[in-house]
Amino acid sequence: MRAYLRFELRRLIRDPRLALFTVLGPVLTYALFSSMGADGDRFAGLGDAAALMVGLAGYGAVAGVLIVGASVAQERTAGWLRQLRVTPLPSRHAVVAKAVVSMLSAVPAVAAVGIAGRIQHHVELGAGRWAAMLILMWAGTLPFALLGLAIGYGLTPQLAQPVTFVAFLGLAVLGGLLVPVAYFPAWLGDLAHALPTYRLAELGWRSAAGLAPTFAGLGVLAAWTVAFTAFAVLAYRRSTARG
Repeated sequence: MRAYLRFELRRLIRDPRLALFTVLGPVLTYALFSSMGADGDRFAGLGDAAALMVGLAGYGAVAGVLIVGASVAQERTAGWLRQLRVTPLPSRHAVVAKAVVSMLSAVPAVAAVGIAGRIQHHVELGAGRWAAMLILMWAGTLPFALLGLAIGYGLTPQLAQPVTFVAFLGLAVLGGLLVPVAYFPAWLGDLAHALPTYRLAELGWRSAAGLAPTFAGLGVLAAWTVAFTAFAVLAYRRSTARG
């Protein structure tokens, strides 16, 4: 499994979409819009610059994780998964390795937007808070990695790409990664709190503020992880039966 994981990591590093969608896009968006906000507190004592930094870090992280996970649709069509099944590598190990690689694609986004926040607005959190934000937001991408795999195993490449985009955009906007949930109507705010995107960003916001994750936030992420795991397993079994 370690050899296959190294192989997938090399493929990930060479993928230009990683830099374009998960690093360059969020950093440019942060550089543009963070200068337009006020200096007031937006979340748990964080100023607008720091809060937007975390939101866009989550935005880039989710984008990368979903793109990498959904790429298995193309691999399945190309016959790559069929070749893997005839190797000694157990199928579950292949799935786990792909999920791990998907989650690792979130790290550059969080790091890059964090560096942009430090350079442009002198966001200072302390080494411990930076590390906590990076680690917790990375761990919080697990449900999105499973969602990407479910899309990739369950749909054709022609359908996987638009479905991934719609899922990403909907979760990002409704989860408050681009617009603060405080600006939402009450009913939409309640919806946002039930979405994994908001809870992912909440991990970052609370880490940046020096606060521990909430049980409610972890519970929401755990529930979505279980649900997306079920979808991914079902989609994988169906893809195996077809292949």
